Amino acid sequence: MPFYDRICTKCEAKMIDCWEAITPPSPVPCNVCGEPTERAWFQLGHTANVIGDDIPGGIEIRHGLCDEVTGEPRRYYSKSEIAREAARRGLVQRVEHTTAPGTDKNKHTTKWY
Repeated sequence: MPFYDRICTKCEAKMIDCWEAITPPSPVPCNVCGEPTERAWFQLGHTANVIGDDIPGGIEIRHGLCDEVTGEPRRYYSKSEIAREAARRGLVQRVEHTTAPGTDKNKHTTKWY
């Protein structure tokens, strides 16, 4: 069962994180005055876990997206800036996990316990 926030229709008391079924069986009474409550959404100072686009301090890229003229490393300060430059150059991000020579095992794809 999920958690819901509720607000009283009469006294406007807030009930935070009420554990109840998706479809409650009957009107949920206010824990202050006993009147029916309605579902509401209160964040109460919490923000969603949004992953930002910026890269604080930047990231220095030495291969692929380096300076085209001098070949020197180039610093990027956002993920979208990297994506735009890669698209402009016709590059695609790719990660390849290969096996150790003479075996079919890979340290990235074996059990960790």
